[in-house]
Amino acid sequence: MRVTLQGLNLIEHIFLLPIGVFLGLFILFPLGNVLVRSFIDNNTGSLTLVNYYNILTSPQYLNAIKNSLLFSIATTLVGAVAGTFIAFVITKFPQRMKSIIMSLFSIPMTLSGLVVAFAFIVLLGRNGIFNIILKLLRLPGGWQFDLYTWVGLVVVYSFFEVPLMTLVMSAAMENLDVSLIEAGRSLGAKGWQLWRYIIIPVLLPGFLGGISILFAGMMGAFGTALALTGMEKNLLSLQIYSHTSESNFNIPQADALAVVLAIFIAVILILISSLERRLQPGRGKS
Repeated sequence: MRVTLQGLNLIEHIFLLPIGVFLGLFILFPLGNVLVRSFIDNNTGSLTLVNYYNILTSPQYLNAIKNSLLFSIATTLVGAVAGTFIAFVITKFPQRMKSIIMSLFSIPMTLSGLVVAFAFIVLLGRNGIFNIILKLLRLPGGWQFDLYTWVGLVVVYSFFEVPLMTLVMSAAMENLDVSLIEAGRSLGAKGWQLWRYIIIPVLLPGFLGGISILFAGMMGAFGTALALTGMEKNLLSLQIYSHTSESNFNIPQADALAVVLAIFIAVILILISSLERRLQPGRGKS
């Protein structure tokens, strides 16, 4: 029995239908709903731009945007550098040990942010194990680690970011074709030349892809930050939460903040993608 090309196309469309329904119901519809409600006045229910005007003029919201960007950049840099270094070291290990380490590094992605927050309170809190040890050592100046600062938040979120970047870069390094390096050496390339012209261009897509994942996750950082500092740290995600659960209940304003958050994430990801194309050999030129 012959199957026509049109019949095959129809079958493909039928199989794609559940995916389209899922995307429509759980991604496009919620996003559209948030976007529409962001133009609604919370008091009158009429269409307005006041929610976006508030974001552009309120020092509280502008500070939240600045804090979210700086926090995301700092945590992403820590995760990217540390994760890449660890991935490079792991490539030197035997395959069995490498598999065990990769399995352990997968665990942080499965843990609840609240569980991680309380674990770090026990470990690095004011009366945590680490600070108790510092007290016993009686160091000059009586220095202690303050978990509830921006530095503390970066340290805690690095618990998620470093393993994630390690997994990404480990896969990229595993796919690095050794024959390319050998070919470069046979042509006289040494040291930095091998990294500049062979290794870095090959690893760059994985590295920038990992940075994209880390940054997007940190811009929306919420659960762990809320558990550690409450509303003390002014982040966009916490501002959104404050308008959905506290006395200043204002869903349209929360929706507008969510739209702004999504725009910032999208713009940064587009810039990273553009940078990747420009840095790759033979790309970015027309």
